[in-house]
Amino acid sequence: MARSFLPDPLDLLRQAVNRLDGRAPNPEGRGIEIDTVMKALQQVSGLSLALRQALETAMEGAYKRVNLPGGREFAEMNDTLRRLEGKLDRLLAAQAEAKPPPRARKPAAGAPAAKAAKPRKAAAAPRRRSAP
Repeated sequence: MARSFLPDPLDLLRQAVNRLDGRAPNPEGRGIEIDTVMKALQQVSGLSLALRQALETAMEGAYKRVNLPGGREFAEMNDTLRRLEGKLDRLLAAQAEAKPPPRARKPAAGAPAAKAAKPRKAAAAPRRRSAP
């Protein structure tokens, strides 16, 4: 049978899996190294958590000294603001849906629209004071 110019995709996959399988480390012979790596990762994780907490408490103290709200207070204010915005949106939606109240008085059909304005007298010129 003649060989094709295009490689077989399944054959390429088998070769890749075999190469990866041959390069995989043997966990039985490297158990001690894995334990030390896990201990180191645990120590780094604990250290980063302790540093984060120390930084947070230091920042809270600095905020209090300068009389500024801290991160927790900002979160509380943000929650309060969102609740107020929600209430305001509900009130505005209810107001938009409500019809305006009917007019209390309707103008009479025969009443003139505006009364005729009386002409005003011209203002008298201000009097001048004479010098003493």
